[in-house]
Amino acid sequence: MKIKFPQLFLKKRQRKPVSSDICLIVHGTILLHGQQQIPITQADESLFTATQLAKAARQLLPKTTQKERITLALPSIEFVATSLTLPALAVANPKGAVNLQKATLLPGVTEQLLLSVEASSDGGQTCALWLPVKRAEELFQAFDKVGLFLNCILPRPLVALPQSKKNYQVYDEDDKTITYMGWSGNVIQRWLHTLKVDCDEPLFQAQLDDDLSSFYNGKEQERKTSLSNWQGMPIPSPGAYSYAFIPPHAGLRMAQEARQKKQRQMKVAVGVLIVAVIGGIFFANFYKQGLEQRLAELQRKDTISQLRAEVVEIEEMIGPVKNFPHPDVILILDKLNAMIPKTSWLTHFQIEWGTVKFEGYSPNPSELIEILSKEPHISNVEITRGTNKERGKEELKFGISLKLKGLNWLDYQSEYFSES
Repeated sequence: MKIKFPQLFLKKRQRKPVSSDICLIVHGTILLHGQQQIPITQADESLFTATQLAKAARQLLPKTTQKERITLALPSIEFVATSLTLPALAVANPKGAVNLQKATLLPGVTEQLLLSVEASSDGGQTCALWLPVKRAEELFQAFDKVGLFLNCILPRPLVALPQSKKNYQVYDEDDKTITYMGWSGNVIQRWLHTLKVDCDEPLFQAQLDDDLSSFYNGKEQERKTSLSNWQGMPIPSPGAYSYAFIPPHAGLRMAQEARQKKQRQMKVAVGVLIVAVIGGIFFANFYKQGLEQRLAELQRKDTISQLRAEVVEIEEMIGPVKNFPHPDVILILDKLNAMIPKTSWLTHFQIEWGTVKFEGYSPNPSELIEILSKEPHISNVEITRGTNKERGKEELKFGISLKLKGLNWLDYQSEYFSES
């Protein structure tokens, strides 16, 4: 009997890390970027609105364009943290494992939430962080309205993590809240967040002191207790970005940019191929003209029989180049571009002995097979690899091969490259 494991227990695949060019940090009523800072206009004691944060960011970054990606580090009060234990097998897809427990972890919550969580390779305690989708989208749209690209959001304590992987603790305190984070194995294992006003109760303060004392286990600790502690902070570490919250529209924009980059790379590769083919043709013609000129000079000599033998030898020597049945690459690319739907694109292209092989992404690879099979100049359309859906992509990856009609490769090989 075969046992099928759920998708969340498959082998972990490496994800492309999120990164940014600029990190903005919200602390109290101040927005920080390196050593620069600006007050954020606030009408009341509630959380800053997305518009208020975006306007402050625009004033702090007057020359920044949408080509630069921005991380916004928000106070811990913006996020909800839940503790749980994940099995070691869930390291492949911790989000899937946590989402299965969402109703238990957040009972009664119906609004859409973004989730950030990582699982250690040996299993154990971890913390899942949640942020409302509505809040993330509001921030993205507000930044976009002032001409800035907000590509991800981070809880502020994560900005203090070191670049190297090691056990670490972060104590983050501002005017209203206290947050403690325990970091080990590139995973948030402990998270404690409380309002300072609750500390006015002696019993609560005593319990908090007990909890904090249990955290201090000899790990290196970073204490951030004032605004000056956050000034001059570098771009967050890769480990911090593994917990980045990406607004849905920011994810769509980055996916579109990635597709455009691949298309540009493909155009460059095709251009290089065309230049190489044209260069080879020019070289063959130049060599042929040189041989013909030499032949004309030799024909003027008296040794006719010797010259005829040399002519035959020359013709045999250039025969493989002269009679090479090269396909019209530009025409083939134009044909494929016309036949393949706009929703599909190629990532790999190869022509060898009249066989064209290419790979790419398409929402419906079978449709491509049907389209290509109807072309009268094409035969033997085949799938060269099984279609599969990669993580983070809506389209299926495919591989197709086909043969070009009208190219006498067998006769050419038999004449010039036979073993006899």
